[in-house]
Amino acid sequence: MSAKTVAAISFRDNHSLSMDVEAVSRIELTHPMRLEEGLWTCEMLIRSANGTVALQLLADAPEALRVSLADEE
Repeated sequence: MSAKTVAAISFRDNHSLSMDVEAVSRIELTHPMRLEEGLWTCEMLIRSANGTVALQLLADAPEALRVSLADEE
């Protein structure tokens, strides 16, 4: 049985990150949780037919961890 690629990650020379995830079925974001003064976290789960990609996000304020659609900016 061969392993399937869940996500392909590329680091660009301008220090940006690109990720391609195939067969996405759902994206979930947990509520921001305070770790300590001035440090908040949440987790983004990208569920696909091939597995789950989990991103742990850190920010200075809970507002920075809210979702906005690209066409709303």
